[in-house]
Amino acid sequence: MHRANTVYLASDGIRNRVAKKFQDFFCHQNWNVGVVEEPIHAFLEEDARPRIRWLPPIGRGKYLADPFGIVQGGRTYGFCEEFDYTSYKGVVSFFDLSGLDDLRPPSTVLEMPFHMSYPYIFPFEGHVYCVPETHEAKEISLYRAEEFPYRWIKISTLVPGFAGVDPTVFSFGGRWWLASTDGDDGPNTRLFVWHAESLRGPWRPHAANPVRLGANGTRPAGTPFRHKGELYRPAMDSSRTYGRRIVLNRIVKLTPSEFEEEKARLVEPPKKGRYRDGIHTISAVGNWTLVDGLQITFQRVEFQMTVEKERRELLGRVTPLWHKN
Repeated sequence: MHRANTVYLASDGIRNRVAKKFQDFFCHQNWNVGVVEEPIHAFLEEDARPRIRWLPPIGRGKYLADPFGIVQGGRTYGFCEEFDYTSYKGVVSFFDLSGLDDLRPPSTVLEMPFHMSYPYIFPFEGHVYCVPETHEAKEISLYRAEEFPYRWIKISTLVPGFAGVDPTVFSFGGRWWLASTDGDDGPNTRLFVWHAESLRGPWRPHAANPVRLGANGTRPAGTPFRHKGELYRPAMDSSRTYGRRIVLNRIVKLTPSEFEEEKARLVEPPKKGRYRDGIHTISAVGNWTLVDGLQITFQRVEFQMTVEKERRELLGRVTPLWHKN
């Protein structure tokens, strides 16, 4: 890599980590999920500002984020991360979108001992599948609904030994593709891609991994979609703060040995309203679009919890002098 690029990427990563630490300590992140009654390609239009219907808040100490959806039996359903600040762990929750005038809080449908988020839902060959983020388990895994939407089973580990963040599966050019960042090494700045001839694999790493570097437009942020013959990949822009906005990247080249994309459009958070401080997921569900939105506040109790969590982690990394050789 060219030295100038190395310096730029290093400073980009440092600035991003500092901004995230500031947010973690002093800012309470309150995310929520919203529904837009327009197709996802409407966000490609210049100055697009679709109306967003937000789910009701779920209560203090929790938030909803990373929405994905599916149409089943003529009804529209959504899935999302439900995060609890007390346990510092996320679960996959489900909500019914059939009645937009009476949106209800979601209910948990998939929970593991480790953190789960980004429930990437998609249909294939008569089944409904989910590839959630499970970076704490150090793997990217495939789940299938046995009794939709309440019972899921893990049927395959797609990428073992990799702390995948926001894993995104899609088909293109006669192959399956999987894009993800690495929770252990640049979760916002290093994009990895795998490809396979079938959904169950085997999945092979892209020859150019990591295929993209930098915090602006790298980390996956929703469902790739096609419009007028072009393929678009939503990605986060966390170059200033985490989850600031979304970049819709147009895929220019995607083969087992080549990867090239270019910025097509920016998706900004709403200018007004409660959730105007960020957006980091956009996904298609039929002719609608699901998004999330961020409200930043300061809450003393959660600030104290964050400080205590950081203190415990720091003590766990420090080796007492009497334990050293």
